[in-house]
Amino acid sequence: MDIFEITGYRTGVAKDGVNYLEPADSFQSIRNGYIYRQVLQSRQGFTQFSSGRLADGTRVMGIFEHTLPDSSKQLLVISKEFLYKFNEGTNTFDQVPMAGAAPGGGFAIATDEDYVSGTTYPFGDGSQRFVFTGKGMSDIYMYDGTNVLSFTNLVDNPDYQAPSGGALTNAWYVIYFGERLNLFQPLIGGLDNPQAVLYSAIRSVSGNGDKFNTVGAGLLPADTQEYLNGASILGNYIIGNFSRSNWVLEKTRDPFNPYIWRKVPGVIGTDAPFSFASWNNEIRSVGKTGIIATDSRESLRVDNKIPYFSTDDILPSEFNLTYGGFDRLNGQFLWSYKEAGTEGSTQDTVLVNNYEEGSWSVYDARFTVFGQTDGGLALTWEDIDETKNPSWAQWDTTEEIWNSIGVTQGTQKTLAGDDSGFIYQLNQDYDDYFSNITAITNAGSAVLTTSDQAFAIGDRVVIANVEGMTEINNFDPSNLEADLEPYTITAASLNSITVNANSTDWSAYTTGGSISKLILFEATMNPFNPYRDKGRKVFVSHLEFLLNTNSGFVYLDMYADEEESPFKSGVLLQPGSSTKERKWITAIVNQESDFLTFKIRQESPATQAVITSIRIHCRAGGMTSG
Repeated sequence: MDIFEITGYRTGVAKDGVNYLEPADSFQSIRNGYIYRQVLQSRQGFTQFSSGRLADGTRVMGIFEHTLPDSSKQLLVISKEFLYKFNEGTNTFDQVPMAGAAPGGGFAIATDEDYVSGTTYPFGDGSQRFVFTGKGMSDIYMYDGTNVLSFTNLVDNPDYQAPSGGALTNAWYVIYFGERLNLFQPLIGGLDNPQAVLYSAIRSVSGNGDKFNTVGAGLLPADTQEYLNGASILGNYIIGNFSRSNWVLEKTRDPFNPYIWRKVPGVIGTDAPFSFASWNNEIRSVGKTGIIATDSRESLRVDNKIPYFSTDDILPSEFNLTYGGFDRLNGQFLWSYKEAGTEGSTQDTVLVNNYEEGSWSVYDARFTVFGQTDGGLALTWEDIDETKNPSWAQWDTTEEIWNSIGVTQGTQKTLAGDDSGFIYQLNQDYDDYFSNITAITNAGSAVLTTSDQAFAIGDRVVIANVEGMTEINNFDPSNLEADLEPYTITAASLNSITVNANSTDWSAYTTGGSISKLILFEATMNPFNPYRDKGRKVFVSHLEFLLNTNSGFVYLDMYADEEESPFKSGVLLQPGSSTKERKWITAIVNQESDFLTFKIRQESPATQAVITSIRIHCRAGGMTSG
């Protein structure tokens, strides 16, 4: 009997064929989980970052870290209507007033794909300023620490000087680089410049950094008819992601002509204008024929484990919704996109790439944008209660580390926004979507009144700790290993959820309770037969899983020859109580086939499955089918 031990090193999100390759190439797809340090685990989850959503409740279009003159940072968020700054004292986002020539009613961004670009760009005297704009905005704006003003209005900004081509209306991207303000794909005199960068003169005390029609300023188009679909700093360069190629904006030693465009050899370009993400000396972005990495010398496809993913899995009509980010904690590139074949009008899925370990996975999460911050609450132990953060009421459903709760300033965090104005923090041991309950009706379909939340129709949920109407509780937080019978949400709004539970004859609700969305974790192994090159089938006697003892209910499904239905389903992998951190669990197979596929799955609101190793016990079988 041969033994193949698999630690799960490389993964894809699409089928890789029927040949077993090597233990390091063992998983063809992972959903709501990831590989970290060669360990397979379900997603930790996320939680609301602040105590409530943005005041206007519209789609989050950008999350930014604004660096102040004293090197401290301020977290800024832009919705379709307003700019917000995070208040660390109240754990809320405060709306920044619109003043001067800025529209009092808000930005009125009409289209979901018109994301916002922003950069810290101090005034000439060094005082703080944040400049931002976007395709969907009617102006270029600046935040001076107090108000939102118009960058291009001479009353608001006396140093401003328009380019010679006419009024500067907006741009797709804005970057502080080379001691200048750089605007990519600017709209000048009513004309779009889809291949160009508009750059100011060098920033100075006299205000030259706000002038676009003076010595040292200019407009430089790339020598192509392709459209610019991304711009990001990479070391001493700016990478321009065009629709069918990639270009580098390089500095020169000529102060009158400070830049040159240089084309990078490559095979594909970028079609999703805000899919670019920078890390590890490269820019990665999404095209309709693949995912590309550019390091200023060459551009290459990096999606060999997910061939044609962007063609088959991203809804073509909503391709421009795709937004890129980076998770510094886990070394992961993130792309939020609208999955083909799903309902709804916005992103519902996140593609994750761990560049260090060559792993790919997909998360079910409804995020619009990503960002970073090292700000947050700084509380004493006496301050920690659910009024500051609702999830802190979940002491019995969270695995949060006690010595880090509340001590969040200075810690690097990955943030995400959604379509309803909520901001979330990733990599948290909380339920993904959670809300406190304040009332429940007795009805054919129970209606729950809740705190502000972003549940959606179709979410599978569990309810716990309800008093009075105890019949509705289908989750016991004190027993995380209990099997679940979840409800399905049939209607949802900001403070109301309807579930498919007939509560007509149940006891009346009195107080308490919470509702949580289940995380469905699935990991599907590659079709397995290490003897196919010898023309033989494979016989598998059993599998062994090195599973963390607190992983809850984990199930195994077994498929022969890629049949639609498993020949064994729901085989329970449960270590049970133990003083050990991990235990080996055996699953009997006793099946011969041309090839066998195994799927690991778990559904839980709070428990994380961690699988360190998998052993397959097998031998060569009869001749393969002709």
